[in-house]
Amino acid sequence: MFIINVALGNTSWRLLFKDEVGLGKGVTALTSGRPNIEVDDDFGQTLSAKANSIHGFMLEDMDKTKMAHVEMALHQARTQGLATKMAQHDPALKAQSNMSPNVLNPMGSGFRAPTN
Repeated sequence: MFIINVALGNTSWRLLFKDEVGLGKGVTALTSGRPNIEVDDDFGQTLSAKANSIHGFMLEDMDKTKMAHVEMALHQARTQGLATKMAQHDPALKAQSNMSPNVLNPMGSGFRAPTN
């Protein structure tokens, strides 16, 4: 799957394509040099715009983007793990956690509710 993100004025529009052939046709239509642009994607959308209203476009390979998101999530998990490990050994954070007030137990120590 491929996406063309088209910048139109202060908004953008996504066109989706199943393969590189459709993507190529979309790019060809956007770069044709005609004053009016019309592009049909593979999912029933049609972009019809004046060429001078298109400020630019970005192509996206969704399989590669998916892997990029996975890599970023793994990086975040590694970073969080390292931060947690470093926090456990940080003297200032240890002192701060030791100074926190104890949680009050409303039931008291060893209190049992009366039974009839």
